[in-house]
Parts: sequence; structure tokens; C-alpha cells
Amino acid sequence: IGTVPDEWVDYDINNLPSEGISQFLAMYPAHRDAKAAMRWIIANSDRYKIDEDYITVGGGSAGAITAITLGISNPKDYTNEIDSNQDPTLSTTNLDRTYQIKTIVDFWGSKVGLDALEAVYGFDRFDSNDPPLFIAHDFSKAEELKAIYESNNVAFDFYPLEGIGHGGWNATVQDKRIEELAFDFIVMQQNLDTE
Repeated sequence: IGTVPDEWVDYDINNLPSEGISQFLAMYPAHRDAKAAMRWIIANSDRYKIDEDYITVGGGSAGAITAITLGISNPKDYTNEIDSNQDPTLSTTNLDRTYQIKTIVDFWGSKVGLDALEAVYGFDRFDSNDPPLFIAHDFSKAEELKAIYESNNVAFDFYPLEGIGHGGWNATVQDKRIEELAFDFIVMQQNLDTE
């Protein structure tokens, strides 16, 4: 099955219906690659004049799932489950670098990447140190994230986009596009000066 940890394969075989297998197993390399990309950005931050103190990740649908996983998972998640004998490319992914996400933007995503970690390894990654989260969604998965953030007393904004469905890019709330609302959230949470 390539570069998917044995424990993921075992969990999948023993717990999931056969039609869910490929999607579950595909999540591991996708999130591992996203984390490697973030470490590459940090490793090259001087070269590209990136200020590591103001990192926001976000996306829509699978991109939002990846952003949530990037912002909340532990530094070693999706990295040390496979060694360089199983995947020689791992040694080129700046494993000595760390990053800290300051805000997350979630357009119709979910916490499924974190659910997978919890299912396979047995513990929840959410805590009171998670980055602030902007949620725009019309789905019960958004309510789950909202409840977790409320219980951990972490800043979030939640915009239920009722009737929009999956992918409401043209949605507005109180005459503002959701992209504008997300930008305002980032500015407020990171105390940015936009002048």
C-alpha cells in the first residue's frame, strides 16, 4: 500500500467498510505531504521573506480538512509513523523544522484528518492551545468543530451558510462575502495592521 503506516492499514481493514478504504488510506500521504510543505516553507522563509509569526492556513472542502489537520495535529503526526527505510524521501522533508499556525480558515471542511489520528492512535489532538478557527459551513461537521472550540475556550467565528450546500463561494453574510469575513477574522486574531 505504499507509504501508509501498517497501523493505518490494520485499522482500515478491521474497522471500515470496503468502499471507504481508499479514501481513508489516501488521507495519510496527503496530510504528510502538506506538513512537509509547511516545513519546506519554514526552511525557506528567509529566502522568500516569509514572516513565520503570521502563518494562516485555509481552504475549501478537502483543503479545509488539510488546513485543520495542519493547524491542530502535533508536530510529529503524519511524519514519524514511517521511517526512512520505508520511504527514503522522508529524510528530505526538513524534519528538523517546526511551524506554528496562527489562524485556520475552514470553508466547508471537517476534522476527519484528526478523527483518523484519534481512531488509529487513541487520543484527541484538540486542546486550548489550538489556533483560532474561522468556520463557514452548512453541515453538522461545522457544529462539531464549533462545540470543540467552545469547550476548549479557543477563539473562533462560525457562519452557518444555510441552504448554500457544499462550496458556497459566493455566499454573503450581513452583506459581506465570506472571504472578506475570513480576512477580517485573520486581521483581528493576529492583530495585524492593514494600513
